[in-house]
Amino acid sequence: MSGHSLLVYARRAAGLTQAALARLAGTSQPTLSAYERGTKSPSLAVADRIVEAAGHHLEAVPNLEFVEVPGQHGLHPFWLANELWRLDPARAFSTVLLPGPDDHWPAPRRLYYLHERNDRARAYELILRDGSPSDLLDYVDGVLLVDIWKDLDLPGPIRRAWQPLIRKTLRTSRQRPVPRPEGDGPPGALLGLRPSQRSQYLQLGKHMSEDDRSS
Repeated sequence: MSGHSLLVYARRAAGLTQAALARLAGTSQPTLSAYERGTKSPSLAVADRIVEAAGHHLEAVPNLEFVEVPGQHGLHPFWLANELWRLDPARAFSTVLLPGPDDHWPAPRRLYYLHERNDRARAYELILRDGSPSDLLDYVDGVLLVDIWKDLDLPGPIRRAWQPLIRKTLRTSRQRPVPRPEGDGPPGALLGLRPSQRSQYLQLGKHMSEDDRSS
């Protein structure tokens, strides 16, 4: 995950607008917008201050990478990760409209209720076939993917490509279960996110105006 994507993730995970997060972090909304677009790069200290204001702190963790697998047997190229990641529960079980407005997937747009197992399976099939790395990080939870793996109707090349990672995750979980702190961001980011004590204040909305909450 790039630095600017990490800032976007931290802000959205906290439910903050750019204006609200900029105010909490002691910067301006145009500057934060430039950071998030990648047209301007913050120092590590500034980035740490921004994600802290969003209720997290930076942490160095193993790098998550995606590779594009060439299409074969009539299948278009698709993306494959080298590790699985976790989503915040609210995001993992949310209701989503897929494909998104900027996506050009062959499937018709409709709502998917990720808290329902069958709907989650259909959404995961669609995202694994047609989604980008950003889509995978936004909608797919690694543990839920492993849990639902046998139920997914996937083209052979996609199933064969992801199968080693699914098996590796199952072996690791059997050998050494690792508890996941609630509220983590994707652990594959070069700079990961962990909840900070400040998050409790953000959740209460003490620093947000009514306009910020409704925007």
